[in-house]
Amino acid sequence: MTMTFKHLFLASAALTMAASFSSCVTDDKKTDTDWLPTFADFNEQGYWSGCYNTANSHVDVNGLRFSHTATAFEWDGVAYYSWYGFCPSRSTDNTDYSDGDWTDHQWSSVTGGGVAGEGSPYIVGFWKTDGGESSCRMSMADGSVFYPDDLYVTNSSYGYYAMKNGTSFNRAFTAEDNCVLQINGYLNGARKYATVYVYLANGTDILDHWKKVELSKLGNVDTIVFTMTSTDSGQWGMNNPAYFCIGSMSYNKVANEK
Repeated sequence: MTMTFKHLFLASAALTMAASFSSCVTDDKKTDTDWLPTFADFNEQGYWSGCYNTANSHVDVNGLRFSHTATAFEWDGVAYYSWYGFCPSRSTDNTDYSDGDWTDHQWSSVTGGGVAGEGSPYIVGFWKTDGGESSCRMSMADGSVFYPDDLYVTNSSYGYYAMKNGTSFNRAFTAEDNCVLQINGYLNGARKYATVYVYLANGTDILDHWKKVELSKLGNVDTIVFTMTSTDSGQWGMNNPAYFCIGSMSYNKVANEK
């Protein structure tokens, strides 16, 4: 049988449509959601009051679950605390503390608020740089599968000013430097092939606004994992502070995938 151009076109279109439907969420399996963080458990400084509670392994924010780890130890009679993962915040204190101590000012976005404006909630991410399983993981609070469309990201004020001015731990960024947030999706424990790269700094161009990041190429996932790379790195990993902020996300919740 001779196949005409028309037949070839129709066959090609059918294959394209089949591939599209196999890789995307179909209309009967999704519910569009534009997620904007709402949260109320803040302390006087404007960040989550449970940030240093070692019993907390995660924090749920209106339907999404964010990983969290807090540790405590004592040295010479003094108690010290640290944390990794995610911490909700509404801090507006985006002052440059490059000449002082950033320890008490690590919970601010460089924008002074979330996507909804100054003082609105957002999520601060702090990535543990020494390898192993990523400390920054995000999922549905009920563990269900979802299809991420986009995410809004910016720098923390600490990360921004450290890359701009340098600190006692890192150098000021030059035209040859970069800091990249890497976003991967996982489904049933298996990592998806695609990776989304977000430049928190590209040379001396350092992100200072909420940036929309397309995530659709990750496909259906049950977990999103965040890691970071930097040209200013040493034996123990990144030298510049490993912080970033999440302002909002659009996703489709998927049924009957697990």
